[in-house]
Amino acid sequence: MTLSFSALESFYWVSQLRSFNAAANKLNVSQPTVSYRIRELEERLGVSLFVRQRRQLVLTSEGEALKHYAESMIAIARDIESNIKTRNTRLPTLRVGVIDSFAAVCLPSLLDELDIRFAGARIAATVDTSHKLADQLSEGLLDIAVLSTPPSHDNVALELLGRQSVDWIASHKLGLPQTIVSDEELLRQRIFATPAPSNLHSLTTGFLAATAGAGLRLNVCNSLGTILNLVESGTGISILPSRLLQEQIRHGTIQVLKTRTTLPLQEAFIGTNKGAIVRALPQVSQMIRKVSASVGFCV
Repeated sequence: MTLSFSALESFYWVSQLRSFNAAANKLNVSQPTVSYRIRELEERLGVSLFVRQRRQLVLTSEGEALKHYAESMIAIARDIESNIKTRNTRLPTLRVGVIDSFAAVCLPSLLDELDIRFAGARIAATVDTSHKLADQLSEGLLDIAVLSTPPSHDNVALELLGRQSVDWIASHKLGLPQTIVSDEELLRQRIFATPAPSNLHSLTTGFLAATAGAGLRLNVCNSLGTILNLVESGTGISILPSRLLQEQIRHGTIQVLKTRTTLPLQEAFIGTNKGAIVRALPQVSQMIRKVSASVGFCV
C-alpha cells in the first residue's frame, strides 16, 4: 500500500483548519480535489478520519493517530528541501510576522540580511500582536514569526529567542517621583496598553489587579509606536519594552518609573508552522538570532 504525500498533506491541513475549503485554499487546489484525496486516504487505510459534530469536523481516533505521522512526514520533507537543495538560493515570497518592538528595532537589519543571503527575495511582513501572529502561523498564513509569550498551538513550533525587559515608562512632564511610585500614583494616570489578549495588556491589568478597585484609566491602542509617542507627550504612562526606549532615556525625554514590584522578563520566541515546507526557514531563523543579538533586542 502506497500513500501519496499530497493526500497526507491535504489531510494535515484539513485536520488543522477543520475545513476542506480552507485546506484547499491553503494548498491552492480545488475543494473537490481535497475531498478526493481524503476519501482515497480513508479507502486505502480502511478507516474514517473525520466525523461531523454540530457542523464541525472532528478527527476520529484513527485520524488523531495519523495526524502525528502526517506532521512528521511534512517535517521530513521540509528537512529534505532545506538540506539537499542548499545550492539553490532563490527564495519564494517569505511571509514574516513580527511584534511591534522587533519591527522597530530589528526589522530593517533583518531585511538587509535577507537581501544579502537571498538576492531579490520578496518579503511580506506583518506587524501585529503575538496572539494574532500565532493564530496566523497556526492557520498557515505566515511562514515564520517573532513572538512574545504567545498562546500555545499544537501545530506551531516555538524556539526561545531570548528575554526582554519591560518597565513602566512616563514623560518627565508628568512630574512623577524619581523614587518609588506607588500603585495608587500609577492609577491616577491615564494608562496605555495594547488590546487584550496581548501580553502587555495582561501585564498591565495583572500588575494593578490588587488596587484596580480605585479605578483603572486603561486606554488601548494597537500600535506600540503610537503608545510611545503618547507617553513621550505626557498624555499617559505605559509598560513598554526597555530596548525601544534607549534613545529617549539618553536624551531625558522619558523616565523609567521605579515600582515596588519588579516586572518579569518577557520571553521572545521564533515561531514556525510545523507543516510549513519552506526550505529556507532554518537560515531565516539564524538571521533573526543574528540581528537580535547585534542590536541587543533580548537580554
